[in-house]
Amino acid sequence: MTQSEQPYRSIIVDDEPQNILMLEHLLKEFFPTDIEVQKTFESALDALKYINSESIDLIFLDIEMPDLNGFDLIKAISGQSDARIIIVSSYDQYALKAFKHSVFDFLKKPVGINDIRECLNKLNKQRVVASSSEPGIYDNILVVNRQDKTIFIDINQILRMEASGSYTDIFLEDGTKVNSTKKMNYYETALAKHPFYKLHRSHFVNLNKIREIIKNEGDGMVVMQDGSRIEISRAKKDEFLRTVIKERKL
Repeated sequence: MTQSEQPYRSIIVDDEPQNILMLEHLLKEFFPTDIEVQKTFESALDALKYINSESIDLIFLDIEMPDLNGFDLIKAISGQSDARIIIVSSYDQYALKAFKHSVFDFLKKPVGINDIRECLNKLNKQRVVASSSEPGIYDNILVVNRQDKTIFIDINQILRMEASGSYTDIFLEDGTKVNSTKKMNYYETALAKHPFYKLHRSHFVNLNKIREIIKNEGDGMVVMQDGSRIEISRAKKDEFLRTVIKERKL
């Protein structure tokens, strides 16, 4: 973190004092200039009053608490606070539900130094991207901002993109499909300096992930590394082949 950046203002909410002490110690001992613990709470109701009256950046939040559990607290502050929620729980079964509640991250107890460091890296990437002049790109990472969460994608892992109405589906090497609310032309701009090519209005492919080009099927067909086939637009066929040769140095 640079000198001009302020530490993340944070609170810890957990009904077990020992858990609070352990997490607070980690944050103060190893990340004193990155995360400032402003206050801790054993009661979610007390935390709710504080959140509604103070400006904070992060909430480290337990789930199972009396009176008001973690998910109830998230609902109570929805639309009232811009603080990012980081769930801290012993139970993996809460992870999926947590992300459906638009939490920023999920840390499993007992929390270690590396867990905090990885979470902090995500926070810092998001902070830098917000101030970056290049839309959606930071250090070869494509940032997909959605209403439910922010997804960080290594550009080298992207096979292709496909327009789906006013949305875009992003297909990755591991078989994952990420749905984005951005239109295709947004990604054309964001990835203009990277080896991607728009075959036609619905398909945007990573030239380095092409397995083969079939020339005897209509105007031609591109086969990606995952086996997906995309027809080459007749108007772009010659230009596409020249671009592939140039990018892949054939």
